[in-house]
Amino acid sequence: MVLTGSAERECQDNGVWSGTEPLCRQPYSYDFPEDVAPALGTSFSNLVGATNPTQKRTDHENGTGTNTYEALNSVYLMMNNQMQRLGMETMAWQEIRHAIILLTDDIYAIGVGKMDVDWRELNELGSKKDGERHAFILQDTQAVCQVFEHMLDVSKLTNTICGVGNMSVNASDQERTPWHVTFKPKSKETCRGALISDQWVLTAAHCFHNTQKEDRQLWRVIVGDPNSQHGKEFLVEEAVIAQGFDAHAKRSQGIMEFYGDDIALLKLTQKVKMSTHARPICLPCTVEANMALRRSPGSTCVDHEQELMNQQDTAAHFVALNGDKLSITLQTGLKWTSCAQAVSQNKKIFPDLKNVSEVVTDQFLCSGAKKEDHNPCQGESGGAVFLERRHRFFQVGLVSWGLYDPCHGASDKNSRKKPPPGVVARDFHISLFRLQPWLRQHLDGVLTFLPLN
Repeated sequence: MVLTGSAERECQDNGVWSGTEPLCRQPYSYDFPEDVAPALGTSFSNLVGATNPTQKRTDHENGTGTNTYEALNSVYLMMNNQMQRLGMETMAWQEIRHAIILLTDDIYAIGVGKMDVDWRELNELGSKKDGERHAFILQDTQAVCQVFEHMLDVSKLTNTICGVGNMSVNASDQERTPWHVTFKPKSKETCRGALISDQWVLTAAHCFHNTQKEDRQLWRVIVGDPNSQHGKEFLVEEAVIAQGFDAHAKRSQGIMEFYGDDIALLKLTQKVKMSTHARPICLPCTVEANMALRRSPGSTCVDHEQELMNQQDTAAHFVALNGDKLSITLQTGLKWTSCAQAVSQNKKIFPDLKNVSEVVTDQFLCSGAKKEDHNPCQGESGGAVFLERRHRFFQVGLVSWGLYDPCHGASDKNSRKKPPPGVVARDFHISLFRLQPWLRQHLDGVLTFLPLN
């Protein structure tokens, strides 16, 4: 039998034993993934939780720091001793794989495989903390994968940390984009939206075109729910629709539909319980997004735009009717001008258009110019246009309007057609950077905004 845990423990002044409870283990016994995951998950939750300025601090964050060099040097010495003992050219050494994961200020030592893993060495490497285990042996690499699948389960994070999606191979579409919601005015599925807090949804103003306020009791917001295949329905307590939106504002100029100020907010009647299927996306120019980007507290909205949209071609995504995450390329700068210019070629929609800027204002982001771009379908309006940075997701726009509907005439929502020859496809998305004054006016107290510049 091998002793794991602390060989010596001291009864402290607070009446608690120091170190880790000792256990006697068989040399070839294994730990179960479901037992290892909670141990690592404690450090992971505190690590991610530290990005949330509203979360109560834990003991893990009160330390003065971790000597990373000493930790890595200990691992290096262990590996070097192992190599010397086995011989660099031997099959035994070449079959060994080492993975080092630092979750400061904890060190976990995990042996993997049916080879002769030395419990004593693992035990020496692992941290010794009151009531915690830091040394484990797992049977195979599949067990390691299972540990991290369990550990990365964001349902354990009960606060509203933004922009966290489950990107594992086994995740469902809703778990990958847990902010994505479906909005049904008048019992007819027409739009999408994004959770931006545990009670507010961001969507497009034109989703409410031709609806009456008295119909509000018929409106439903469908939010992801792990216990329901179709999600959970929420009623709408308040709808805030941009006053500047008027689809018919330019009819006298021959422009039959105009989508300036195409933005709206919905306040749900109750708060959404955070889970793997329901979690807010990060809105740029907020303290919450600043933490996720790991920027200094003195950052501004301009800093966020420069970091998230610093290329003339920016890779982004939106969510399709069937839940797939589809790719687009947002074009800015000089490329934005050429992208938007395609509007003037569409004589069917804009027969007498003299100036493209009458239709495409600086409120819009432009996509669809690249051959590999997907085009949103009717019914995907209001959904988030988002980017991934630092393994978190940030909404930079929302789907508004386009020149081509790839789902037109198709009964199957999974069927999307490429534009036929001669048809120019472009899509326009409301930029959240350009609509900052409106967002700040209506979300004051819901989110904490950074200075504009």
